[in-house]
Amino acid sequence: MDGPKDAAGRTAGGRRGVRPADTGGQTEAGRQAEGARTVGIKDVARAAGLSITTVSHALNGKGQVSARTRERVRLVAEELGYRPNPAAQVLLSGRTGVIGLAAGHQSSEPWERTYRPYYAALTAGATVEAVDRDYALVVVPVGPGTDLWTRIPMDGLIVVDPIAGDPVIDEALRRGLAVVTDGRPMDPSHAELPYVQSDIVTGIESVMDHLYEAGARRTGLLTGPELDSFTLDSEQTYAAWCATRNLPAAVERTGPGEPAHDAARRLLDTRPDAVHALNRTYGEAVLAAARELGLAIPDDLMVTVVDEAEPGAVPALTTLSLDARRVGTMCAAALIDRLTGGEPEPVTVPSRLVPGKSTRYL
Repeated sequence: MDGPKDAAGRTAGGRRGVRPADTGGQTEAGRQAEGARTVGIKDVARAAGLSITTVSHALNGKGQVSARTRERVRLVAEELGYRPNPAAQVLLSGRTGVIGLAAGHQSSEPWERTYRPYYAALTAGATVEAVDRDYALVVVPVGPGTDLWTRIPMDGLIVVDPIAGDPVIDEALRRGLAVVTDGRPMDPSHAELPYVQSDIVTGIESVMDHLYEAGARRTGLLTGPELDSFTLDSEQTYAAWCATRNLPAAVERTGPGEPAHDAARRLLDTRPDAVHALNRTYGEAVLAAARELGLAIPDDLMVTVVDEAEPGAVPALTTLSLDARRVGTMCAAALIDRLTGGEPEPVTVPSRLVPGKSTRYL
């Protein structure tokens, strides 16, 4: 005999004509309030009068199950308050619904002033894209001394500024993760990976043209020790620009762990009339070294940097602005496209020169 009926003629705890598992006359909310055990797939199968395999296929879109049976199982599961076990879902589908973003450079001097803001903007863009496409995004630390990211279940990974022989990429591929990079992969074995890059070539050319038009004839370049595509493309484009105009080139790199101020002083010893720095930290080091030498900005020395600049603003330092938020959006889109069977092509995001107070206006 069926249990007590409600006003709609339904068996307590079930829809019309469906016999649920014995609940003692209580609703699902009541049973949960009393700390009853979680409803499992066996309970749904028993209530629907179907096998566990059929119910599993119906709930997960697998197997040869009719639309009518799928709907019946869905209704029973909903009425009983069934919630799929996340770990079981991962095992069944092989997907977590989570993508990662690998954050490096944390121990370097430019982290606070340069890399943290860049990662923040990139992560914001990637997060919005991931959420819009029903994925979660987690930011994970990478680098010496941490393997935390290897213990976090995820389907794919965005790697920022990959280097030659990048161990993070190698380990991610070994684990079967899909990988997309922010910046062109430097290792030939990673050449087939999808990537998103800022247009550094056009950007550096626009910086050098701007300085040349403002009167600079001895522009130096201050870079860092990272052997990523951003650094190497900047150096190569700068050298090619100087060679085309038969102008001297002076590149100074900060050594690993070396204060940027020391490298800036070495560069200023070559007596440039302008310096382009690859991040804000390096640019501020150039300004500090210039003050020590009594050089006026921009009359004696013009300075440009790579940084983020607000639209319409006149920054203190003339800035090559990279659209980090858009880069993050495109990275997440490429990674999810790859996870869903697409074959994303490399993407180049335009950079933008924002003249500021550290270069002469024409």
